[in-house]
Amino acid sequence: MINILHVSAECTPFIKIGGLADVVGSLPSEIKRLRGSDVRVFLPFYKAIPNKFRKKATDVLDFTITLGDEKAVYVGVKTLKKANIQYYFIDNEFFFGSRKNVYGYADESKRFAFYQKAVLESLKKMDFKPDIIHAHDWHTGMIPFLLKTKYKNLNAKSVLTIHNLAYQGIFPLEDFNLFNIKYNSKLEFEGFLNFLKAGIISADLVTTVSNTYAAEILTDYFGYGMQNLLKQRSKDLCGILNGIDYKEFSPETDKLISYNYSLENVVEGKLENKKALFKELKVDFGLDKPVLAIISRLVSQKGIDLIKRVFDEMLEMDDFYFIILGSGTTEYEEYFETLEKRYPKKVKAYIGYSNKIAHMIYSGADMFLMPSKFEPCGLGQIIALKYGTIPIVRETGGLVDTVDPYNEYEKAGNGFSFTNFNAHDMMHVIRYAMHLFYHNPVSWNILMQHAMNADFSWAQSAKTYRKAYKDLLKK
Repeated sequence: MINILHVSAECTPFIKIGGLADVVGSLPSEIKRLRGSDVRVFLPFYKAIPNKFRKKATDVLDFTITLGDEKAVYVGVKTLKKANIQYYFIDNEFFFGSRKNVYGYADESKRFAFYQKAVLESLKKMDFKPDIIHAHDWHTGMIPFLLKTKYKNLNAKSVLTIHNLAYQGIFPLEDFNLFNIKYNSKLEFEGFLNFLKAGIISADLVTTVSNTYAAEILTDYFGYGMQNLLKQRSKDLCGILNGIDYKEFSPETDKLISYNYSLENVVEGKLENKKALFKELKVDFGLDKPVLAIISRLVSQKGIDLIKRVFDEMLEMDDFYFIILGSGTTEYEEYFETLEKRYPKKVKAYIGYSNKIAHMIYSGADMFLMPSKFEPCGLGQIIALKYGTIPIVRETGGLVDTVDPYNEYEKAGNGFSFTNFNAHDMMHVIRYAMHLFYHNPVSWNILMQHAMNADFSWAQSAKTYRKAYKDLLKK
């Protein structure tokens, strides 16, 4: 029996800001289903966790820790079991229980220094003794370093998963004192303390969320200053593709869509869901034209600048509808709101997020656009495939590993892609997709079949992780 502990800042269904939550919400359960492992998860006990979970959580421990100059900082540990996983929550009213948002505070270094220390101190007092501690992203990046220094007696191997190298947890150098350990220059990055760097140099295994991204982060363009360190750790670095939970994302069983469908009735199913989507969004769009959709954080990484460059031209000249669901940078939010005002008969912008509308878009749209500047894995394109909504992506990171460009002559592929981060390259590929939609329905039906038959469940990834854990324990 291998004891595995995942430590994360997010996890569905308790708290979700991005794809990190989906991974930690699915992977532990899939690993446990393989048997031979006791898998548990630690999270902060945020105010934003739904009350139905907060009320069910029971107290396990309470004690105090030293945090920098503060000698007695309260730590509460709560627990609840959901499905086959035992979850633990670090409770502290000041750091987590009184704040409306998950991130975005001036004391992020102190909050997550506290969280990491609290988890490790809890393990000294609990019956559960992990063989593997699997840390996720910068919020838990110091844990592998602490295991090799202050917490050697826990006798645990460490795995660090980098979900997005652009976010590293960079703080003033004096924040090193929060951990009450001797200063170590290896954790310094350009005069600052770097949580993620600590994990990269210390973890026994470093993983990231797709094979292509694992190769990309060794380059200057994608490495964000960590490329040379990652090259030094290349023997201990691997990419393991994220999956999705097909119990949540399947057009056959999805309770959030209006009409369930499968390969056998995909054309009828998508038409009915398109009707429902238009009704939900209160738009008077026709059913005979393609819907191009985006569900995304509205940030530079997602390629929004490419859209800004050519969409006025496309909406003037091309016959399609465009639906956007997302929020983010004010500049981008205002751009899409203005685009809707200029083209009210072609564009609908939903600024914000609705899980129901997201599912309705996946089932009712015809094409799903992801022109990302970089994309470690991406989940939107994987979800879209399952719903027969054809992805149009830029060839980067996990988008390369999941979307196979359509070959009209060999009738192969499940989507469309373009190589360069170039607005007109994107425009040409979108127009090619629309040409097939209008003039080659046979090819379009083949595309939908290939898309829906693609399997990116967590099952295979969980097997790969379990093997990696076992190999690590043999060293």
